[in-house]
Amino acid sequence: MKKYFIMTFGCEMNKADSEKINMVFLQSWLQKTNDYKNADVVVFNTCSVRQKWENRVFGICNDILEENLKRESEWLNKIIIWITGCMVRKTWMNKIYLQEDNQRKVAKQIQYIKDEWWIFNNDDKLFPRIPNLDFTLRIEEAKYLPLILTHIYNEKIWSDDKFDDYLKMSQLRENKFSASVIVQTWCDNFCTFCIVPYTRWREVSREQDDILEEIKKLVSNWTKEISLVWQNVNSYWKQKNIKLWNEEKSKWNDWVWVSPFRELLNKINKIEWLERIRFTSSNPHDMTSDILDAHFDLDKACNYLHFALQSWNDTILKKMNRRHKYEDFKKMVTYLRSRDPLFSISTDIIVWFSWETEEDFLDTLNAVRELEIDFVYIARYSVRTWTIASKLYPDDVSDKIKADRWHRLNAVLEENVKKRWELMIWRIEEVMISWEKDEQFFGRTRNFKE
Repeated sequence: MKKYFIMTFGCEMNKADSEKINMVFLQSWLQKTNDYKNADVVVFNTCSVRQKWENRVFGICNDILEENLKRESEWLNKIIIWITGCMVRKTWMNKIYLQEDNQRKVAKQIQYIKDEWWIFNNDDKLFPRIPNLDFTLRIEEAKYLPLILTHIYNEKIWSDDKFDDYLKMSQLRENKFSASVIVQTWCDNFCTFCIVPYTRWREVSREQDDILEEIKKLVSNWTKEISLVWQNVNSYWKQKNIKLWNEEKSKWNDWVWVSPFRELLNKINKIEWLERIRFTSSNPHDMTSDILDAHFDLDKACNYLHFALQSWNDTILKKMNRRHKYEDFKKMVTYLRSRDPLFSISTDIIVWFSWETEEDFLDTLNAVRELEIDFVYIARYSVRTWTIASKLYPDDVSDKIKADRWHRLNAVLEENVKKRWELMIWRIEEVMISWEKDEQFFGRTRNFKE
């Protein structure tokens, strides 16, 4: 039985995607291993938000190259490398698996149906950088994984190709009590620093009935907590204008704005035996009052929200093409905390964006302190190819300044964490046990405290 190893970088969405990859491998009769040197196939589910994650992929690929040289001397099969996620633009294969035919590159040995020919190409810029890279495969096209492995190994790699639709592919969830459910894919926001719209393409929302059916199946198998995930969940199917029936007056009310995401939350909240609902991440400019109120109106919704501020300074936010201002973000945090002082807020911050001055940074520092943010995912800005920022905004903040600002922001965050934790002292809280390590149990409160 062939073995595979998967390494996941980045966000909750990538983790959910890796669960789909696990299911495809399981259905293809491959066994999971925790050591890439024992694997036949190594998968990197990548994130391009941070350069260090990309460098980590390149580094391990070099290690695998050395391991393959050792295997070659011992007449062992080499380790196959597959890269997916945000580093990948298209599904392509290493040229060693291709041959020229009628002025096009096609697969050697195995013939596939006509509309699968386009898979067999190797123009991706990752191949010159990683000579031992065997293939790239976009996560949306994971259904083709068994076909590609069949081609590489020249033996049938079987899979239950039940779903052609990526969004309907099952996930192999390692934690059956807490599950991530994908509600949409990709993003339409085009923040100047972000690579996602260029690697993941345009935003697509799942049908509500499909999501509800998936959650009901999970709950029937003892799942207690659901996390709805993607880049910008509160833009689910955007906003829409509807009329509501007025029972008392027996007529339709005037047209009102409603949030399709709130409608989805309402229906999930009615599912029996489900105990907790979370969602991440949310974009401030798409946040509506009914979604904020859902945290309090729905008994299964948790008192925790992650949404990205990125910077306090409105000038920097405009350069980032973020469609909110600091005051917008502050009003939402203030409202949530007014209804529940223990409400937890986490956010993303890029504090060294192009042309950011010391005064701009101090604004952000003060904002994190003022709002008492519970947790911050801090990113050191680096230019991502193909983004708008790569064309307009140079990376003009030195590594020394970046490191200094990172430590200063982290120091404020540590103050916040201590202050917010002190509010929990002597309280009796419901904790959901999520994992076990070294004979110790770990879990979270409803407001996401471990």
